[in-house]
Amino acid sequence: MHQDKGRKQSPLRGILEFAGEKRRALQGATALSVLSSVCGLIPFIAMGLALNSVIAGLLTPQLAVILTLVAFLGYLGKAWLYAWSTLCAHKAAYEIIKNIRIATLKKLARMPLGEVQGTRSGAFKQMVIDDAERLEAPLAHAIPEMTASVLTPLLVIGYLIVLDWRLALAALASSVIGNLVYYGMMIGRGKMMPAYMAANSEMNGTIVEYVNGMAVIKAFGRSAASMERLKTSVEKVRQVTTRWYRHCWPFMSAGQAIMPSTLVFMLPAGVALWTADVITLSELILAVLLSLSIVSCLQTVTEFWENLAVIYDIQPRLQAVLDREELPEAAHPDHPRDASVTFQNVRFGYGDAEALHDVSFVAQPGTVTALVGPSGSGKTTVARLLARFWDTQGGAVLVGGVDVRDLSLEELNRQISYVTQENYLLHGTIRDNIRMGRPDATDAEVERAAKLAGCDDFIARLPQGYETQTGDAGNRLSGGERQRISIARALLKDAPIILLDEATSCVDPENEDRLQQAIGQLVKEKTLIVIAHRLSTIAEADQILVMEAGTITAHGSHRELLETSATYRALWRASDEAQSWHIRGEGEASC
Repeated sequence: MHQDKGRKQSPLRGILEFAGEKRRALQGATALSVLSSVCGLIPFIAMGLALNSVIAGLLTPQLAVILTLVAFLGYLGKAWLYAWSTLCAHKAAYEIIKNIRIATLKKLARMPLGEVQGTRSGAFKQMVIDDAERLEAPLAHAIPEMTASVLTPLLVIGYLIVLDWRLALAALASSVIGNLVYYGMMIGRGKMMPAYMAANSEMNGTIVEYVNGMAVIKAFGRSAASMERLKTSVEKVRQVTTRWYRHCWPFMSAGQAIMPSTLVFMLPAGVALWTADVITLSELILAVLLSLSIVSCLQTVTEFWENLAVIYDIQPRLQAVLDREELPEAAHPDHPRDASVTFQNVRFGYGDAEALHDVSFVAQPGTVTALVGPSGSGKTTVARLLARFWDTQGGAVLVGGVDVRDLSLEELNRQISYVTQENYLLHGTIRDNIRMGRPDATDAEVERAAKLAGCDDFIARLPQGYETQTGDAGNRLSGGERQRISIARALLKDAPIILLDEATSCVDPENEDRLQQAIGQLVKEKTLIVIAHRLSTIAEADQILVMEAGTITAHGSHRELLETSATYRALWRASDEAQSWHIRGEGEASC
């Protein structure tokens, strides 16, 4: 859908590659627009013939009616063809916008998670929503109409050249001078536009953060400070935009005033040629009328150059996103032989800082492997490498004896159910959010998974039950409720490898016991990898890996580690003390 890296092409051609099956519709719109403009000449020609007939004394009532009818039909044809052209062009434009948005979102799905997280969400919002929307006018109007607006003046100027080349120059004089003045506003555009785009991206990012962080802003009494930051970003966009408009306005006003004044040049030149017997009076009249007919066309061309400039602004930034690094797909995908997970001397870093150093372990099918350690020790990084949010920078991650880089992304996704710390829910019903685990699941299967995850009690209290809307990112539910729905989603998926990253941290003790029993039933003959700070939940794990500063410093069972690992003993004491601080009935409040 997009160009290969290193292959240069014009921004306009790059955008048109997204037209797909609507490319013919855009070509048809251009042809209809050309015919519309040609029909627009007919009333002027009919008027010229009528005036010449009056001067020659040959105008009869019948001829007047015929010429009037011809002029009307020409006007009608212009309007009808223009409407048809606009309809076809808009269909093509919306297809292109749709394909751009789909291509961008698919690209984000194929990019390493670090690449996505390293870019402000406002920048992606601007690309997918705002920039794509700005393309509608250039695509639906500029391309087909500008073609017609160029062709019609060419036909008229060709006719005037046949009469006398000086008439052609006179007809073009106002447009040439007006355009030179008009394009004076482009001076400095190269510096102004990046400043505008940067300010707009900053404003989008600030708005997204302000809305998503509203709960935190209110909780810490930062509404005034956050609103001030938002106002500052909006004000910056206003200042940049106003500065640009102030620069453009004199040139636009002068240019648009000069361009329609074709009679100022055409009449003196035409009268001089007529008095010199170079052209006849009838030719002068028709030439003047035709010169008036091209004024709107030439003004349209001038306006559409600005629309085309939008494409030349947006397409390079779009292409830069589409050319960004993505996780490579295996040329010949392999298939895992079982549900085992193996880390072989894995190294990985964020930027220049290495987060994992020669991490190695094996998790066999039917076993529970727990990762524990202080915050920042690399536990979540291990989980994300297994889910292939990134690729390792050294060593290998194997699933079923096959390097995850040799599995297709679809195959790897089928192998793993991953419940993250964020417990993100989509805006939709509870039933739909659980069904994401397996889209073809029946309602009964969805409700069974919810019951196993301990969701049925709070769902039963909701007025609409499973049809309750979760809100944006699940904000209508508590942290514990979102967590249980995420676990229900993983249970429904029923993948051979289950990855739980702090999956029960926001669940109250009563539901935690119930959830642990459900997980215990689920993991028979499956591979379960658990990241936990609440160590009581993993005391029965088959193996526990203690991580510190990106490496595994100890491993063994709970009893073995209490005897051999000082770090594990310290973590166990801290976890035990935290449990004793637990306030009954407030298990989910902090989440």
